[in-house]
Amino acid sequence: MVVVLIGIVILAIIVYVGILAYQQRIRQQVAALADKKASLVAIPLADEVKLVSQLSLTGQSLERFETLQNDYADITKERFPRIDTQLKAIKDASRGMNLMQLRQDLAKATILVNQTDELVQTVQAKLAELQEIDKQHRQAVHDLEQKYQDLRKTLLAKNFAFGPSIDGLEERLSELEDNFDTFTKLTQTGDHERATDVLTQLQEDTASLEDLIKAIPPLYKDLTAIYPDQISELKSGYEQLTAQHYRFGDTDIPGLIQKVADQVSGNLATLADLRPADAKVINERIADQIDRLYARMQTEIDAKEPVEKNLDNVARFIAHAQNQNQSLLTELDRLSQNYTLDHQELETTRELNEQLRAIDGIYQRDVQDLTGKSATFSEVLAHQQQQEKDLKQIEEQQAQILKSVAGLADEERQARETLRQFDFKLHSLRRQVENLNLPGVPQEYLDYFFVVRDEVEQLATDMDQPQIDMEKITKQLLIIQTDLDTLGEKTDDLLDSAELAEQLLQYANRYQASHTDVAQASQQAKQLFEQDHQYAKALETIATVLDQVEPGSYKRLEDAYYQRKGKTKPRADDQSK
Repeated sequence: MVVVLIGIVILAIIVYVGILAYQQRIRQQVAALADKKASLVAIPLADEVKLVSQLSLTGQSLERFETLQNDYADITKERFPRIDTQLKAIKDASRGMNLMQLRQDLAKATILVNQTDELVQTVQAKLAELQEIDKQHRQAVHDLEQKYQDLRKTLLAKNFAFGPSIDGLEERLSELEDNFDTFTKLTQTGDHERATDVLTQLQEDTASLEDLIKAIPPLYKDLTAIYPDQISELKSGYEQLTAQHYRFGDTDIPGLIQKVADQVSGNLATLADLRPADAKVINERIADQIDRLYARMQTEIDAKEPVEKNLDNVARFIAHAQNQNQSLLTELDRLSQNYTLDHQELETTRELNEQLRAIDGIYQRDVQDLTGKSATFSEVLAHQQQQEKDLKQIEEQQAQILKSVAGLADEERQARETLRQFDFKLHSLRRQVENLNLPGVPQEYLDYFFVVRDEVEQLATDMDQPQIDMEKITKQLLIIQTDLDTLGEKTDDLLDSAELAEQLLQYANRYQASHTDVAQASQQAKQLFEQDHQYAKALETIATVLDQVEPGSYKRLEDAYYQRKGKTKPRADDQSK
C-alpha cells in the first residue's frame, strides 16, 4: 500500500513538472509572436501610404491605392489589436491547466500573425510599385519629350534626305506627339494603369519611327542620286558603243535601261508609303540589273579585240583541216581499192567533211556580219571558241583514222611473209613424218594436219583477193600460228613415240625366250605399231613390261634417245596432248 502511494506521488510530481514545462514553452511562443508583431508595427507603412497619397492618383491606380489603404487600416486597426488581445489571453491562460484549449488558441494566434505579416509585405511592395511606376512614367515623359524634339529637328533639318517619305514621317511623328500628350496627362493625373498601356505602344511606335528615319535616307539617295547617274551613264555608253558599230544581239539594251528607270520611279512610291524593307529589296534588284547592263556592254567591248585577232587564225585552221581531210579522203579511196576498211573510215571522213562545211559556213557569215558592221562580237567570239574546239577534235579524228590505215601495206607484206613461213613449216612437218617410213599415220594426226593445211590454203586464197581484209587476215594469222604450233608438238610426239617403240621392241627381243609376258607384250605392241598405227600405245605397252622385267630400263633408253637427238624430254602433260 505504501509503495502504491509513493508511486502515485511520484507520478503526480512528474505530471506537475510537465505541465509547468509546457506552460513555459507556451509563454515563450507567445513572446516570439509578440516580437514578430512588434517588427511589423515598426515598418513605416504610414509614411509610405502618405507618400503615395501625395501622388494624386486617379483611375485604376487610385482604385489600387484605395484597396491598399483599406488593407493598411485593417492591419493597424483590426489585426494588430486582435493579435495583442489573443496573445494576452493566451499568456493569462498559460497559468491554468486547460492545455488543449491553450494549444488551439496558440495555433489561431500564430496563423493571424503570419497572415498579417504577409499582408504587410504585400501592401509595402505594392506601395513601392506605385511609387516606382510614377517615377518611371515621369522619367519617360521627360525622355520622350526630348526624343520627339530631336526627331522633329532631324525631319526639319534633313527633310531633303527623306524625299517623298517626309510627309508620312511627319504624320507619324504628329501621331506620336498626340499619344505622348495623352500619356503625359495620364501620368500627371496619376492614372498609371492606363499610362502604362499608352507608354508601351508609344515606345513601340517611337522605335518604329526611328528605324524609318534611319533606313530611308540611304535608300532615297540610291534612287535619286546613284541609280539615275548610272542610268544616264548606261544610256550615254550605249549611244557611244552603237556609234562605234557595237551590236548586242537579242538583248534590248534601251528597253532594259527604261525598265530600270521605271523601277526607280516606282520604288520612290514605295518609300512614300514608308515601306523601306520592300524598297530595299527592289533597290537590290535594281542594282543587280544595272550591274548586268554594265557587264553586257563590257562583254562586247572585251570581245572585239580577240574576235579581230582570231579571224585569220580560224581561217587558216579551217583551211588546214579541209586540206587534210581532202588528202585523207584521197588516201582512203586509194587504199579501199586494195583493202577492206572495216571501221567506216571513209564514212567518218565524209562526215568530218560535212562538219568542216558547217564550220566554214558559220565563219563566212560572221565575216560578212563583221564587214557589214552588224556583228555581235560576243556571239562571234563564242563561235570562234567553239570552232577551235571542234577543229581540234576533227584533226584528232583525222590523225586517228590515218594512223589506223597507215600500216596496211606493211601489214600485208608481213602477212605474206608469215604465210610463206607457214607453208614452209607445214611441208617440213610432212617431210619429217614421211622420212620415218612409218607403216601408217594415225587418223587423229591426219585430221589435225589437214585442218591446218586447209587454214593455210584459205589464208593464201584470202590474201590473193583484189581487196584484202587485213583485220580478218590478222585474226587468221593468230589462229594458224597457234594451230601450227600444236601440230608441231603432235608431230614431235608421233615421231618420238614411233622411234622409241621400235627401239624398245628390239631391246625386248633378249627377253622373249625367257619371259612369256615380254613375248606377249611384244606381239601386242607390234600389232599396235604395224596394224593400228597407235605408236604411243605400242610404246606404253612394251615399256611397261620391260620395266617389270628390268626396272629402270625404259627411262635409261628414253634418256639416251633424247640425248642422241639433242632434244629435251617433253613434260608428261605435253605427251598427253
